[in-house]
Amino acid sequence: MRVCVISMSGLRLNDADHYSSDLTDILKSSGAELAVLPAHSALMLGLAGGALEPASDFNSSFQQYIQSHRDWNNRFIDIHSRLACSNNIYLAAGTLVEKDAGAHYHSAYCFNPKGEICGSQRQTHLTWAEREIGLSRGEELNIFNVNGFQAGLVVGNDARHPEVGRIFALRGAGLLLHSGALAAGFNCWPQAAGMWSQVQQNQFWALEAQLSGTINGRTFGAPSAVIGPCEITPGQSGYLNRGYPHTSMVTADLDEKARQKIKEDYPLLKLLNTEAYSDLKRL
Repeated sequence: MRVCVISMSGLRLNDADHYSSDLTDILKSSGAELAVLPAHSALMLGLAGGALEPASDFNSSFQQYIQSHRDWNNRFIDIHSRLACSNNIYLAAGTLVEKDAGAHYHSAYCFNPKGEICGSQRQTHLTWAEREIGLSRGEELNIFNVNGFQAGLVVGNDARHPEVGRIFALRGAGLLLHSGALAAGFNCWPQAAGMWSQVQQNQFWALEAQLSGTINGRTFGAPSAVIGPCEITPGQSGYLNRGYPHTSMVTADLDEKARQKIKEDYPLLKLLNTEAYSDLKRL
């Protein structure tokens, strides 16, 4: 399966039609069956296009978004539903903030080629800053089908918590879709401690879309990547392909037969005391 991760760098965000046109060009040129957008995509697009009110800094903008998110979220979902349908592609649309029973969650949605929501996930592990902004943590990890793969969405900071990947793996996931946003600068080691590490520990594929851009004074920039077990990647690097912080798109082809052979030759999960994870597997 051909896949694509997108950083949002170079997209015209000032208008929804321009954004849709630019993203369509990327999706068509990639030839991908599945694409993943980075975290904070709804916030970044809403601010740039005037759907959300700007504020003095990133945290203030995020809090304003939390208070006035509903109308923009509906439009954001509609835009990406149409993009998935018109491009006949699975599209993980990055992240938005949603409200449920009085609590606010940092969430990701994936659309199938019919434009229907096929998977969703709330961030389960919050940073101190995210709790201060007013977010609540999700309590479930959801598996859904993507073109024959059992897949899961990884939201933001969840990539830094190895139990997330292990639970997904024990539940049968072969593919994780990570929407991330790391601060620009020296971030190679924090990034490797996230999805790259989880892939090597659990032998699944991971598509890591990292945000490239600035939101009200806070600049994000880390390489987007397609990650696999070291044994089946060039130079045993763990990367099928990797960009630079401002690379707009990274593509790769997933060789599922090769991954299954690695699992047969060295069955990591069978070497674990899986009973120790029995409670977690129900999440």
